[in-house]
Amino acid sequence: MGEQVVLRARARERFGRAFVGWLWTAETLEMAAHPGAAHRRAQRLARSAESVIDGTVGAGVDLSACAEAGLWAAGFERDEVRALLAAHNLRGHASVARADIRRPPADLARHALLLDPSRRGPDGRRFDPSRFEPSWQTCLALARSAPLSVVKAPPGIDRGDVPSDAEVEWVQAGRSLREAALWFGRGTVPGLRRAVVLEADAELDSRAPAVPWEARPLGGVLYDPEPAVTRAGLAAQLAAMLVAWPLDPDVAYLSAEDFRPTPFARAFAILDVLDFSLGRLRAHLRRRGWRLGEVLRRRFPLEPEALRRLCGRVEGEPVAAICTTVAGRRLVILGRPLATGPGRETPCR
Repeated sequence: MGEQVVLRARARERFGRAFVGWLWTAETLEMAAHPGAAHRRAQRLARSAESVIDGTVGAGVDLSACAEAGLWAAGFERDEVRALLAAHNLRGHASVARADIRRPPADLARHALLLDPSRRGPDGRRFDPSRFEPSWQTCLALARSAPLSVVKAPPGIDRGDVPSDAEVEWVQAGRSLREAALWFGRGTVPGLRRAVVLEADAELDSRAPAVPWEARPLGGVLYDPEPAVTRAGLAAQLAAMLVAWPLDPDVAYLSAEDFRPTPFARAFAILDVLDFSLGRLRAHLRRRGWRLGEVLRRRFPLEPEALRRLCGRVEGEPVAAICTTVAGRRLVILGRPLATGPGRETPCR
């Protein structure tokens, strides 16, 4: 019971009190879906299906969301301990059986299918999809056998491992990318890419208009696209939405003359731009009565904490430092954060 006390405390830190009384293993807690992502996924499944099978049920967060969405829900879990714990967690809501989805005990052609292959093993986290359990190719084959299916993947999955017949979305909670999700079958759009920001209930996808990806000089506002946008390859679509442009063809920072609030990027009013050197930056901060607040970087050699340490202690009003390389020049762009939407104001610390 001591281990369950610790795991339940960790679950409460991650999810609040939504799963009070659930039983966990360290792996199922680590792999558990974000509740907001699970709810959103279940709602989409319920719009196009009446029943769902979760072939890799884990602790049961996804399956619980599916049952709450009104779907007939059943889960299969090949690990005996996980199956027992999930059955406890989902009692009265969904059925759970010990079974290996690679040898389906039910006709997948009659149900929607949800798969979240395990990416952990005795040797730790696995990054090679062929070593997922079930393997990536097995998951894709199973997904294509169902009328509607979704396969969860790590957000950093290589584009080469994403098949052309999948609709893919990258889901973000807070500042963190939580997952990629590949959708197949009924109601999906093969090849479509989508960025999802959960707190704002906002989506941007590859059908949106895009600007030509042509660099222009810095305007009065700089945008730092959210991770979901950059992973989905939608910076050009975001630029069109914001009447913005890239600073450099190889950098995702965008700029514009006028500020437009958006949940898809943090925004900064530009104060100064410096060619980077530590001495120049320190002297400029002291002269203006500023200190480094948040430090962001793209294509810049120093980590934020390293730059902060090398600059030394400088007192004053905090300003954000956006560090990047533009046309071969290393720049530090100093700015003040602008509110980009409800609850999404950029901190400057």
